[in-house]
Amino acid sequence: MPGYARPGVQELEKKMKNSVAKLFWETLLRAAVIILGIGIVAMSILLGITIKKNNDNKAKKEANTEIKTDVSTEETDTTDPTFYENTEEASSEDTEQTVSSKDAKILVVNATGVNGVAGNWKTSLESEGYSSVDTATYNARNLTKTTICVSGSYDGADLAGMFSEADMSTTDQVSDTMTDASDISSYDIIILIGTDNVK
Repeated sequence: MPGYARPGVQELEKKMKNSVAKLFWETLLRAAVIILGIGIVAMSILLGITIKKNNDNKAKKEANTEIKTDVSTEETDTTDPTFYENTEEASSEDTEQTVSSKDAKILVVNATGVNGVAGNWKTSLESEGYSSVDTATYNARNLTKTTICVSGSYDGADLAGMFSEADMSTTDQVSDTMTDASDISSYDIIILIGTDNVK
């Protein structure tokens, strides 16, 4: 009988069409999952690179805000009165006279990351007769070395003996953004306490 198909062949053809469609959709789904996985890995790598760059930029920015102490100890530096001797211009009274810092307005800045260090130094300074001492916290990364920054007629020589191997600098090397003090320009002496002088 022409045109007559057996019932088993039609069912077989129908099953084959269904399995081909099922195989196509499964393959398509697997491909989508693989592409999605590759996208997640790529985004994770880009996120890691961005975070690293941000951390590097932050570290560079903090390093640029740290005090730059440039102390010349060359005897050939004729602008440094410590080494330059001109007996006609300098008298023995000028070279021997130091101004006491006891009446200076002093800001003690905790640059150690350890709580209470500035307060401890304030107490010590006040017990030694320093009458106007305030405290603040350093906003940049911790300092390892203590720096005494002076201005005006104060040379900080009397303070230097209280701190182990403190560097000397000037107050113009410290900006308002470096501490949580409201107006550092009003201070005659700013002491940045480093980890070498934790009390």
